[in-house]
Amino acid sequence: MSDSQPDGGGMPKDIVLDPAQQSLADALRVSFGILKAAMFALLVAYALSGMFSVGSNEVALRLRFGDYVGAPGERVLERGTYLAAPFPIEQVLKVDSRPMALALDKEFWFQAGPADRGMTRDQIRNARAGPLNPLLDGSLLTGDMNIAHARWTVTYRVTDPVAYVTNVGERELARDLVRCAVQQGVVQAVAQLPADDLLKGVVNRETATAVAQRRLDEMATGISIDQLTLDKVSAPARVIGSFDAVTTAETDRSQRIVSAQQDRARILGETAGEGSDALLGLIETYERAAETGTVAGREAAERAIDEAIGALRVGDVAIGGEVARIVNAAKTYRTQVVERVKADSETFGRLLPQYERNPRIILSRLWEDAREKILTGDVETFYTVPGQLELQLNRDPAIQKERQMEQVRALKEKQSEFRK
Repeated sequence: MSDSQPDGGGMPKDIVLDPAQQSLADALRVSFGILKAAMFALLVAYALSGMFSVGSNEVALRLRFGDYVGAPGERVLERGTYLAAPFPIEQVLKVDSRPMALALDKEFWFQAGPADRGMTRDQIRNARAGPLNPLLDGSLLTGDMNIAHARWTVTYRVTDPVAYVTNVGERELARDLVRCAVQQGVVQAVAQLPADDLLKGVVNRETATAVAQRRLDEMATGISIDQLTLDKVSAPARVIGSFDAVTTAETDRSQRIVSAQQDRARILGETAGEGSDALLGLIETYERAAETGTVAGREAAERAIDEAIGALRVGDVAIGGEVARIVNAAKTYRTQVVERVKADSETFGRLLPQYERNPRIILSRLWEDAREKILTGDVETFYTVPGQLELQLNRDPAIQKERQMEQVRALKEKQSEFRK
């Protein structure tokens, strides 16, 4: 019995095979070995086919037999490499976490029809100047029962991937949901504003964003709105010309006001320097007292102005500019006049005793001094013999021209000193 036991190939040891059968047995043995190796390799590849990676701008969720894997706070997989069971045991869903922009450029804006293609903006405006077409034109109703057109842009992103995958799942559906929610928010926010504020770009974006976000949260979309922007606003085409005229007038008014304020500041600064506002306040106080007829108040305000101008200071603020120049020039002139009168007084005081002793000599000396002053400088002198004489004079043009030039130079110097 021991001689007839089969060998490892399943054949009894005492059975002798011919060469053909032996070759067939060896070939079958090799084939079975290759098949085992291939099956093992396939098994390993299948086990490793569940490996996946998550990028920096996305998150991932694992589903095992259709149910999320992990605790509620641990289901979201962020950037990295992970291993999951092969499909259909487990399934990996990736969600884009980048901010996405959605333009609402048709919902509340007048649209160009097929016949308007190729026209300029002004031509389209003139063509659309009639009544609005509900099939083509979108609009917004303001709080004062007026109509306006606007274009918006909303930026949103997925912040709750589990809710997003469960209730939305598709990007196009998410865009439609955001579009509808933002439309509701914009309509409610604009309905609380007058048309003038909206046309000036003054809109409560927080209200519109809050309404839209509330709608998305009620549907458990897992989407959050980051920003809502008003891109463009326009009045209806029928009245846009009048609105542009009003806007232009308001802009011109603002520019004129700014220019007037700048001129006021410049003039006051040139007039009184840093103390212009304080001095102007004193003057206004005096004018109010004069209008009310209060004598005591008017006299007090007048004294305050006199003291400020005399000291060139209102409190701790110095008065400069043209006021300071005129006051300083007046003080200088007053000093010069006083000194000149004082010098003349002293001169006549010295001459008076001499005149009382010998008036003829003093008068002769005074006449000589006066004659010297008169004849000194740019003076033309003519000497004649005593008796009846008739002269025909032709004045020297060179001397006359030089005299006129000297007068012009003196006038320019006075003007220059006045400007300083």
